[in-house]
Amino acid sequence: MTSWANRNIPQKRDISQIPSELRPQILPRFQQPHVILSESFQQKNEKNEKNENEIVYPDKGSRPMPERYNFKRIETKPSPLATLLVHHDKSYVFVILRNIQTAKDNDLWISSYNSIRKFYTNPIVIIDDNSTINTVNGRLTDTEVIKSEWRGAGEILPYYYFLQKKWADCMIFLHDSMFLHRPFQPSELEGNIRFHWHFNDEDRDDRKIISLLSLLNDSNDIRTSFSESNFQWKGCFGGASIINLEVVEQLEQKYEFISKLISTIRTRNDRKAFERILGVVACYEKLIDSSTPSNFGSILAYPKAFESQNNNIETAAHIVSQANYNTSILKVWRGR
Repeated sequence: MTSWANRNIPQKRDISQIPSELRPQILPRFQQPHVILSESFQQKNEKNEKNENEIVYPDKGSRPMPERYNFKRIETKPSPLATLLVHHDKSYVFVILRNIQTAKDNDLWISSYNSIRKFYTNPIVIIDDNSTINTVNGRLTDTEVIKSEWRGAGEILPYYYFLQKKWADCMIFLHDSMFLHRPFQPSELEGNIRFHWHFNDEDRDDRKIISLLSLLNDSNDIRTSFSESNFQWKGCFGGASIINLEVVEQLEQKYEFISKLISTIRTRNDRKAFERILGVVACYEKLIDSSTPSNFGSILAYPKAFESQNNNIETAAHIVSQANYNTSILKVWRGR
């Protein structure tokens, strides 16, 4: 008999009292999805050591995977309607910056990769920045994967490797949380540098910005202008842009812009400062017009910006369509 004193203590339920079809599914460890993924990451391809992180999707010959785990598949070939992006006889490379903290984060960069291959056949470079699990590459078409040695440098990495590798005349830099929604319009490819989105100069840490600017060569005039109240500039959201190689080389030659900052940027505050420094220097050098610095306007005007439920390409496309928002790039927010 249950003691009156123990009447409020939760009692364990006998699982045999639950109908078998309603009981929770208990999988042995070797069948659990995260274990299967983890083990697949460790397997090395005997024929090609470079494919040791090749993504392995469960198929008829694989161990069973519960149906509720539907991982996105990589489109190994571009769409038949995809074309080579060329503008004013300039070649283009797409660069995806990715960071994978959980297996679900794979959906982000795979969706970004697939969205490019839906419209374009151009080369793609994937830069992996400080992922905490083994990253998976899969069978990718005309794609290079770089595991960065500069951990935590984030948004400056595409510019650093673009300067080093010189893949094309122009780079289109996307985060793994950005996806192509439609082909670019010719007007969106004009100019030597165009931010995807911009933000105003209110929310900033002036001391951090000036500290990083002071690392650049011959930056006294920029720092003076930055301190003046009438100097107009816009931040580059996420540091993401469409940029000519000539601009990156120009900034490196004049200020050592890349080589000075790559070894300094490590934290989230550093990366936030880089978004602003890129805008400050671009405006100072008149590479952009502060009144129209970006293709798609202020990031704050993006439908449901910074809302966490906007966390996959399907949801993002629906939100943009409902708001009648004209953009060639979708953005999702997923805290990591």
